[in-house]
Amino acid sequence: MGAVEHRTNTQDTGTATARQGVGGAVEVMGMVLRVAGPVACRVDMQFAGTPERQLGLSMGTVLIYLRSHYTALKIARAWSSAAPLAASLAPVLTGSRRGVMAPTGPWSTATMVRLNGSPSVTGGLIEPVAGTEATRMLRMRVGPLVWELCDGAAFAATVKGWKLAADMLAVDSDDT
Repeated sequence: MGAVEHRTNTQDTGTATARQGVGGAVEVMGMVLRVAGPVACRVDMQFAGTPERQLGLSMGTVLIYLRSHYTALKIARAWSSAAPLAASLAPVLTGSRRGVMAPTGPWSTATMVRLNGSPSVTGGLIEPVAGTEATRMLRMRVGPLVWELCDGAAFAATVKGWKLAADMLAVDSDDT
């Protein structure tokens, strides 16, 4: 990029705006996570027994931080209540249907989210489009995260992760 294309003003004008910078913001408004198969779930607790306690719930490349038993329990209960919908999913995606998990570019991503308070948790089935290799999916929305669960194994693994997080945060909780 040449000097004509990009210019930066480095002079301090002495105003409060120049000293503080421009007040901008970046927020994740939504993110879609697709899960297929028996993904590994792991929990790690830091600062247990203190007000600063924090649980890290890893599901594949997604890391979710939780501090509140109430938050984890609300999600685990809502996730569990979707079991009748999950029963209509394929047990495990196989063959050409695994294409729904194919990357769309030469990159990989990892996600870290901190969930607090009382996130809205909703769910419903997504029916496949006729004439495609797509499969029925269970879509679970937790705050800004949309989880598309492709099969029963993915549902079982993720519900296990949420329940484990709720159980671990219940140990010394006063926020149930």
